Amino acid sequence: MTMDQDQAKPPADPCFWSCDFEELRRATGALEGLRNAVEAVRRRPPGRHNGLTRLLNKWPARLLALYTPSLLEFNASVSRSLEEIVRALEHLSMNMLALDHLSLNMAALEGRLAQAEKRSATFAASIEDQLELLREQVKASAGLQRMESEPGKPAPERSRFYIDTGVGNYRTAYVIGLFGTGRLYINDLIVQNIGERARYFRDTIRLHPGPTPMIYSGHATMKHISRAQCSPEVMRRILDAVAAGFADAIFVYRHPLDSLLTNWIWWRTYLRDNRGISGISQIYKNADDLCGDLERNFLEFKAFAEGNPDFFAGAAPGPRFLSFPEFVEETDLHLQSARVTLRLEDCMIDPRKEFSKIVEVMSVDLDLSRLRIAPPRSKPYGYLAVKEKVPRFRSFIDRLDAETKRRIEKIGYDGML
Repeated sequence: MTMDQDQAKPPADPCFWSCDFEELRRATGALEGLRNAVEAVRRRPPGRHNGLTRLLNKWPARLLALYTPSLLEFNASVSRSLEEIVRALEHLSMNMLALDHLSLNMAALEGRLAQAEKRSATFAASIEDQLELLREQVKASAGLQRMESEPGKPAPERSRFYIDTGVGNYRTAYVIGLFGTGRLYINDLIVQNIGERARYFRDTIRLHPGPTPMIYSGHATMKHISRAQCSPEVMRRILDAVAAGFADAIFVYRHPLDSLLTNWIWWRTYLRDNRGISGISQIYKNADDLCGDLERNFLEFKAFAEGNPDFFAGAAPGPRFLSFPEFVEETDLHLQSARVTLRLEDCMIDPRKEFSKIVEVMSVDLDLSRLRIAPPRSKPYGYLAVKEKVPRFRSFIDRLDAETKRRIEKIGYDGML
């Protein structure tokens, strides 16, 4: 047989012993007849010759009578043992069938338990959200009651739980930014400077059926599914809350090419070193180091910019990240729907002015003149230096499709390519 034939031969089936209990019962029942025939002389048909043969056979049988009792006892013991073995095998077979049924029932029970646990977790999360909302409403109610009992005191002094429940400021706030747009900087501004309302800040996104004092922050897309960003369905529900008048959406953005470079560096660092970074400066000492790395790994950068799922293949399976044209489109869509927009480059020029937009939309009583607000550490329009030093990056920008270029100009970066 050739090697190919040997490889083509299917593997032998595993061997299993199959027991036929009826055959065992018949064999055991036959032992009784055989045992009784031990001391009996074989019957022969009538005739002088056969009669003499029978007479001669009786004498040896009688001479062996001394031995046959013990032999009969032995045969009886063997017969009883075989009967017990048959019964034991029958019980074992019944137990195995019962065990099989029990295993199937256990598997079905485990499946039902898993479904129940999943439903319980979803229900618990919903209950937690409702309890959190109820606690905040109770606190607000307590603040209003204390305000009515102490009308002479300023509002902040009447109760540390005081939240003005007027339509103008008792709305859930959502700080939304696409990946790599400076949202974390806005988070820090809110937590450090928004006053009492900062107690309700959460760096996550949750949905509520009514107004709350909560401030949520996170990534979300409007149209395209993307890795590490909430789905368009979540964003749609946020916008429904905004349209209903009990929520506000604050959108943070920056020049898309700066975001592109930041996101590429963030993701390649995360995939390679399994760590996140807060900025490009953690990886490169200066722009020359960044440009050199981009030049050496431009094909990798190009795959990321095109939204190629192979960029994440093997290292982190899952949805792909937005392509650059999709990223620009998402920015345009957000700017059309957000109540307040914050451009990171404007925060670098006058951070107090930009922060005042947040204070206004949340109707928070703050003395902005006393706040010391630092600008972002990121440098504006860093992509321009890379464009000058990396020809292939410059060619990438020049070859952007007309619609993407038009959208970049539309969102406030006219002539910035």
